[in-house]
Amino acid sequence: MKFTLKWLREHLDFSCSIEDLTENLTGLGIEVERVNNPYQLLKGFKVCQIKKTMKHPNADKLKICEVYDGNNYMEVVCGANNARENLVTVLAPVGVTLPSTGKNETTKIKESNIRDVKSYGMLCSSNELGLGPESDGIIELNLNEVSIGKSFADFEDEDNIDIEISITPNRSDCAGVLGIARDLKAKGIGYLKKKKKVEIKSSFLTDITLENKLERSDCPQFAMRLIKGVKNTSSPRFLQKRFNTCGIKVISALVDVTNYLTFDICRPLHVFDFDKISGGITIRHSIKGEKFDGLDGTNYELEDGMIVICDEIGIISLAGIIGGLRTACDLDTKNILLESAYFLPEKIAYTGRKLLIDSDARYRFERGIDPESTISGLEIATQMILNLCGGEPGSIISKGEYKKSNKKIFFNRSDLYRIVGIDVDNEYIKLKLEALGFEVKKEADNLVVISPSWRNDIEIKEDLVEEIARIYGYEKIPTNPIKETIKIKRNVTNRSQKKKRIIRRKLVSNGLSELVTWSFVDTKYEKLFNPENTIEINNPISSELSSLRSNLATNLILALKKNHKRNYLNRGFFEIGPVFYGTKPYEQKECIFAARSGEVSSKDWFDPARKFDLFDIKSDLFDVLEILNFSSNSIKINQESLPLFLHPKKSASINIGKNILGYLGYMHPQILKMFDLKQDIICFNICLSDALELSKKEKISKPAYYPSQFQTSKRDYSFIIDREIFSIEIVNLIKSLDKKLIKNVRVFDQFEGKDIENGKKALAIEVTIQSEEKTLTENELENISELVIKKIKQSYNAELRN
Repeated sequence: MKFTLKWLREHLDFSCSIEDLTENLTGLGIEVERVNNPYQLLKGFKVCQIKKTMKHPNADKLKICEVYDGNNYMEVVCGANNARENLVTVLAPVGVTLPSTGKNETTKIKESNIRDVKSYGMLCSSNELGLGPESDGIIELNLNEVSIGKSFADFEDEDNIDIEISITPNRSDCAGVLGIARDLKAKGIGYLKKKKKVEIKSSFLTDITLENKLERSDCPQFAMRLIKGVKNTSSPRFLQKRFNTCGIKVISALVDVTNYLTFDICRPLHVFDFDKISGGITIRHSIKGEKFDGLDGTNYELEDGMIVICDEIGIISLAGIIGGLRTACDLDTKNILLESAYFLPEKIAYTGRKLLIDSDARYRFERGIDPESTISGLEIATQMILNLCGGEPGSIISKGEYKKSNKKIFFNRSDLYRIVGIDVDNEYIKLKLEALGFEVKKEADNLVVISPSWRNDIEIKEDLVEEIARIYGYEKIPTNPIKETIKIKRNVTNRSQKKKRIIRRKLVSNGLSELVTWSFVDTKYEKLFNPENTIEINNPISSELSSLRSNLATNLILALKKNHKRNYLNRGFFEIGPVFYGTKPYEQKECIFAARSGEVSSKDWFDPARKFDLFDIKSDLFDVLEILNFSSNSIKINQESLPLFLHPKKSASINIGKNILGYLGYMHPQILKMFDLKQDIICFNICLSDALELSKKEKISKPAYYPSQFQTSKRDYSFIIDREIFSIEIVNLIKSLDKKLIKNVRVFDQFEGKDIENGKKALAIEVTIQSEEKTLTENELENISELVIKKIKQSYNAELRN
């Protein structure tokens, strides 16, 4: 939503800067997305006066203007029709830059020669300064409002400065400028201007039949008024200017009044051409298949239960969303029917989403407007229409009445401190809530609060805490550690969860990445792996998720395929998740599946690159079995009962006694071909549910290798040392420097030859550093690094290679 600074001033008297204003808006939860202040770029532009004009000798459409800028007289060539003597306008002197208007890039004003006449600047139109739409002439200023020679930016029109905000769904009241002003007043930014209550004296009775069939359900209140003898015309210049700045479409005075109040006080209304209405007015639910021509020129086919406004011929408006084309007002409209109503938000949201209609009225109605503004909004709109278009107002006829619930919320200052840590007195709370429109009464130590009609989002005392907190200022709330009030005296994770956590850490430390995928797969893939017992879903969310998976292999293979397509060829994944062998709740088991593909990636100067093989995946498998408390002696490997998707000669099943826990091996070449994969995949699968049943019931002990939960850091060094020194001496020395933190030392390169002194060699070493107790700081890592360099230099007369 957009509004201009001048528009805000009509409701709020304030003196703070735009920067302070926007900062406070964001602090209130009304996020400022953009501020457009074109005058920031116009400080070098001057107010000037044309003293004399002469016809250009070489161009019929150009004039030579003698311009006075408060200090000097100069000649400026101008082509505007309205350039005349004594006109006060805006001068762009030589050296200033014209702001970009979207159609052109910024332009620097230079002294120029136009048809053999020198021009020392430029007289500007509002469009050229980014202040409005294209115009036929240069800006015309009132000499009583400006001073010749002063910066044009000092006389800014605040209807050219707009602020765009983002509103959360619960703050429908801030979809009107009045609601924004009310929040700022509560924050302490200015004073809310009191508006005189509008009550229009009717000239005649509105003699129209009105039937509200939804009075007790979706339309609690509906009111309208006939106004005769109006003269529809263009809206006044100030309103058009404001609408253009805020991106609101200018239509005609009658329609613009209703749009103005939609944005001004968040009160959508609608105006019908009364002479195009046949008979009485009925508010009812639509019937499936009914047609309706909207103001946007679209013919809509309605569903059951949408709120419609009808005459004897048919539907004339889709309530709260869009008016009908048949009864639209035009410049020939003489008599109008002005409508104001309250519709239930849920029904408006349902209709708008079904028909895909976005309108300013829908935006507000579906969030919940002020129900008490139905009559008052109608009166204000009537007054504006009478002022702009004339006419005689009829009486208001209404069906239904909004009854305020007056729900009481009991609030205590201790609630505020308990929830957000703010300690303020009851007077402060009462003052701020009343500034927001709440009714507040004291009862002993409690405050009894009744929310205003425009705040339908306030239901419980926590809502009031939020209101106080945002007015107080989130940035002022102290940061305190959460106090531990409940001590857990029992384990919150069971044996299975503990085992899975350790397995995850181990596999990740082995270089595998964990995936969490859907429990559904494409039926065509599922039939490759399980052709006889595919469990298809009757209502899948997509064709790619149409069957329950009987294994974890499919999704991991697809993940490897996606990586291969992006040229990430060396990958390893694992997943722990459920697989299904029936439709009953108990016909599922949890499994672990891991797969590797590509080459082993490591820095090593004496071993050639190699592909992942069966021994790599076997190592991963045995790490998992060890965590599950199975010793290597209890594990038997044979080639019985292998699944169809594994290579029959390069795979094996994993047996514990007579029980088959899983399998490992190479993926079948036919499967690789069907998935369009060029590289081998090696994998293992373990049925975790069965393994946990078979494993020992004793308390989980820490395994031989338990990966640290803290970050690993690696440092590479390249030393120039004597050729006779063995690399193992360097490795052993580094390991001895800090046995707790230095976890591994590895030589990954050796170089002799060019740039290396005779009798010397360059040795590249990787040092792995990790703590079992904390994450090491940069300073701690640097201290270890400096110690390594110092000791190697001292012990072997080594040099650190650049």
